[in-house]
Amino acid sequence: MSQPGFVERLLLFAREDIQDSVRERQAHLLIAMFALVGGGLAYAAGQQVQRWANREGDFVVELMPQLLGPLMFLVPLVALGVVAPAIVEKRSTGALTVLLSLPFSRWVVVLGTLIGRLVVITTAALAAIAIAIPIAALFGVSVDPAQVAAGVFAVVLLTVTFTAIAVSISAVSQTSTRASFAAIFAYVLFVFQLWSIIPIYVLSGFEMPETTPAWGEVLAALNPMAAFSNLLAAIPELADIGIHGTAENPAVYEQPAVALVILLAWIAVPIGASYLRFRTADL
Repeated sequence: MSQPGFVERLLLFAREDIQDSVRERQAHLLIAMFALVGGGLAYAAGQQVQRWANREGDFVVELMPQLLGPLMFLVPLVALGVVAPAIVEKRSTGALTVLLSLPFSRWVVVLGTLIGRLVVITTAALAAIAIAIPIAALFGVSVDPAQVAAGVFAVVLLTVTFTAIAVSISAVSQTSTRASFAAIFAYVLFVFQLWSIIPIYVLSGFEMPETTPAWGEVLAALNPMAAFSNLLAAIPELADIGIHGTAENPAVYEQPAVALVILLAWIAVPIGASYLRFRTADL
């Protein structure tokens, strides 16, 4: 009987990872949490519509701008917090040694974990949108199909980016504690713009300059959250939703096409680099 090929082994590992999340009730909790957030935001938008219903003039509340802003903070937090311990926990319990004695390579472990956790977190994040749409429609909130489609694309892309970063952290960490601290640090670094603020502060003699140096602006654009905001600027339905502000006349490194390349690099480079480290790690 022939051994399963790489793709078959990869899909088998990813399926087992998804089933682990289901057995541990992790998937249920994430879906419930995101559904609650989506429903709550849609209800709040509906209450806003009701308050303005009897006033003069047209007042339209769009669902996706109300929904995506909070999700842009929540998705990276959940991806980093939930996924960062994924591989290192198997490593500390000895389960990883058992898995590697089966027809699973370390590359399969890294990619399979990425795929499995990506399915779970993406499903949970999209549950927020799925729950929000009927609630919003019930309360008179505007639901634009084009905005919904663009919102789904944005949520999936953000989930892929930070799940890849989290898997990379897990692959190179030796303990769950280190992985958790690294995940917290990564969230603060990227979401709160410390990615560029800290280097500018240090290299400017431990004081913030009056004007941001040109290299600082380039560095800021390499932040995955900034790149995500720059990419959204190319989508008319979501142009004003990004967490980080976007320039009216963006430089070359702030263009949406470049931002997409930066995000793809944040997916591929950490995964590739962490695998090279994980491949030779002593388990």
